[in-house]
Amino acid sequence: MGTRSERHGTAASPDRETLIRALREGYGGPAWHGPSVLSALRGVPAAAAAERVAPGRNTIWDLALHLAYTRHRVILRLARLAGLDAPAFPRRLRASWFPELPADPGEAAWRDDKALLAGYQQRLLDVLDGLPSATLRTRRRGASRSIGDELLGLALHDAYHAGQIRLLVRLREDH
Repeated sequence: MGTRSERHGTAASPDRETLIRALREGYGGPAWHGPSVLSALRGVPAAAAAERVAPGRNTIWDLALHLAYTRHRVILRLARLAGLDAPAFPRRLRASWFPELPADPGEAAWRDDKALLAGYQQRLLDVLDGLPSATLRTRRRGASRSIGDELLGLALHDAYHAGQIRLLVRLREDH
């Protein structure tokens, strides 16, 4: 359950090495908890990535772009704290936190979007590596959690969506 301060994000923030490890393992593995994002996406062809299991449900491709966009938003937050600019995300959003799929969802576009996710993963790690340790303990205006806690949350977010992707792959295989 934790103390009141732990529940509200005032406990000590995770250190840089822990965050880098969590973000690397959740994205690229090896992850002890189950699939990493990359292992969940491995071998998924474009047609399967673009398939909706039910109307209004996210596709594997939606989730991959969502993970890239989430990294973009975190990088943007970190850049703002440092007084820097960050480039815009290269896709329009179809819904909050979910970019539009490409007009032609073929294999080349799927490779490009997986590369987009990989690029954002590397940018995030690069930014985190250069971030002053004190920044990890700070909070954005109006935020209840520290930057370090938000980054740890991103690693947990990866684990959640990697599991969803694996489930979508299995559902497709079963039909």
